[in-house]
Amino acid sequence: MFKKFSAMMLALVLLLSFSVSAHAEGKPVSIWLDGQQIEFGQEAPYIEQGTTLVPVQPMFEKLGYEVSWDEERTTVTGTKEDLSVSFHTDSAAAVVNGQEIGLLVPPALKGDTLYVPVRFISELAHYKVTWDHENYAVQLVLKEGSKGFLWKTESKGNTVYLLGSIHIANIDMYPLDKKITDAFKASDYLTVEVDLSDENLAFEEMLEEIGTFQDGTTLKDHVSADTYEQLGDILEGLGLERTTYDAYKPWVVASTLESVTLLIEGYDAQIGIDMYFMSHAKQMGLPIISLETADFQLELLDSLYEKEQEQMLVQSMDSFMGGAGEEFEKLIEMWITGDDAALTSFIEESAVDEAGYKAMLVDRNIGMADKIAEYLNGEQGETYFVVVGAAHMLGDDGIVPLLEKKGFTVERQ
Repeated sequence: MFKKFSAMMLALVLLLSFSVSAHAEGKPVSIWLDGQQIEFGQEAPYIEQGTTLVPVQPMFEKLGYEVSWDEERTTVTGTKEDLSVSFHTDSAAAVVNGQEIGLLVPPALKGDTLYVPVRFISELAHYKVTWDHENYAVQLVLKEGSKGFLWKTESKGNTVYLLGSIHIANIDMYPLDKKITDAFKASDYLTVEVDLSDENLAFEEMLEEIGTFQDGTTLKDHVSADTYEQLGDILEGLGLERTTYDAYKPWVVASTLESVTLLIEGYDAQIGIDMYFMSHAKQMGLPIISLETADFQLELLDSLYEKEQEQMLVQSMDSFMGGAGEEFEKLIEMWITGDDAALTSFIEESAVDEAGYKAMLVDRNIGMADKIAEYLNGEQGETYFVVVGAAHMLGDDGIVPLLEKKGFTVERQ
């Protein structure tokens, strides 16, 4: 239970260049987009160090990017909806939405043509990339949008869309289903559990105050000797001192270690569903409302008994040693397919620990449902796009059934 929810509550995946086996000397490689071969004329694709490179401008255009060239900076940029990708002729990295990302094979300038890795720009544009060795071809197929968990309810001229999210994600979750993006575009407000985007410093200060021991004791005094010893071994393996987290309470260390594990395995809170919509809301100037506060969430974790906190830490260490990838792959697949039955089972499994389930879900769901009911009973006729963890949505104590008990009709989208 705590392993799942520590990851669900807290945290761009690096896209690997498309690698293939060594190719026959001089054998041409073709690029196929949704079943149609792309003709490049004299600017033919080629393979370098196991990576297929393509001329950037025509490839950008075929993928639906708008292309611009900065001659002074010798930089080519492709933009598509909310995505911006730039390549500099003298750089081994790309810049994606302002973030520099290294490439296994750097862009190559041949004459006046800049070549870039086809997998890199294709996956950013939400295409699935596969290698057909028999035909020596790269196949690009546009991925379907993730269905997610979306509900809609209306009352007194007000509309609320409820989206159950996964806070830590990977690039496979994108693009999103059009129903989700259309609902967001139609909304007057974005509502999230807590908006930390402009409060990083304040959050760090709160975490330092709430999440550290203030009585002169250290972590070693609050967990078993075996747990402390195992944590020390893990920290040493990461190149850190065994005492690095001595000042922090077990729940803080558990959450931190869980985040490190997921980052290592390619999962990132920065591309989670919540952050996706908060980023877009800020670009659009859409107001963001928080259902909870950062100190409330921190104090909630801090209120767990020491035994429960140590259990969180032990499970986080087990995940680090054994890998959390398989479990999160199931969560992401559940979200991509919009599998309500799988979500309900996930929530029911969490209910085994009654105390933790009540603190982490039941009590919080009641407060969230009450605030959402206020939106529906308002007099302004407004539309709200509410994004909270998927685990809050279903089950006997979920937000959806709580709203139905209040008399609202909630429809799955």
